[in-house]
Amino acid sequence: MKRAARFALVLALACSMANASTSLNPAALARQLDNEGAKATVHKMLESEWDSVLAYIEAGSAAWVALVPKLAEGTDAGYSEELGIGLAYALPKNAKAVLLAIDPNNGPVLGVSRVCSAPFIEDTVKDIPAYIKDARAALSKVRVPSLQGVKKACLAELAKP
Repeated sequence: MKRAARFALVLALACSMANASTSLNPAALARQLDNEGAKATVHKMLESEWDSVLAYIEAGSAAWVALVPKLAEGTDAGYSEELGIGLAYALPKNAKAVLLAIDPNNGPVLGVSRVCSAPFIEDTVKDIPAYIKDARAALSKVRVPSLQGVKKACLAELAKP
């Protein structure tokens, strides 16, 4: 299944799950991360729960995007890659939340060089130039003084050929 179709399906499932259950919400997940640690929390998640969390992140939901750095502490290679890509999807939708979640040390999972490089797999984003245009436009609206350094670095990464 193509990534876009999978994303739509996962988002629909996530919305229905959120309505059916109160256990999958950012506040509950944040508490679980604090109480049990990232590794235990991530390893306990069902694949459908992980996919739902990713759908919320990719949609740019600030509360879910804010959990990405903590989630990353408990992920392995595959899930780590998905988190970086999830932030990249969220960038044009909620640049401020993404900039807050980016690793300030430019690490391999959530660093600017990863998140802001359009790290999409295969043809999941058909029009990369349009994506970059949208991401730049979203970044230009971020005026928070403490985020200007990471914003500048992200714009520089997006400008690379």
